[in-house]
Amino acid sequence: MLCVRPHPPVDYSKCNQTVTVYHTDNVAYTKQVFTRAFLDFKKTQDVDKTGSSEVNSFLLVIPCSEQPVFVGDKVLLGEGPGVTTAAEWREFIPAKVPGLVTVKYVDPKYWQGRMAHVEAGG
Repeated sequence: MLCVRPHPPVDYSKCNQTVTVYHTDNVAYTKQVFTRAFLDFKKTQDVDKTGSSEVNSFLLVIPCSEQPVFVGDKVLLGEGPGVTTAAEWREFIPAKVPGLVTVKYVDPKYWQGRMAHVEAGG
């Protein structure tokens, strides 16, 4: 008989930041503010045969039961401004808005068959 001990619940006490997630379906532009999130920025050096360059990446964790963020979404630390038009969306880019990042991957995490949190990054 195989006895499996249940794992303890995940500790989300570090998810104490506010982030704003921006999403578009090319028709509507929405923003959603999450007050229980973790957003971490990381800088590394990428070295190739032509030299080295600085590479920025990030990890976003949002405890949730439904997926709140998708590839292509934009994320800003804190509560950000509204973005409601195509022109505003085009101008709302990391090169112009400090702390803004664009999601390149989304990885939902499950616990006992239910979504516990989502990890996103880029």
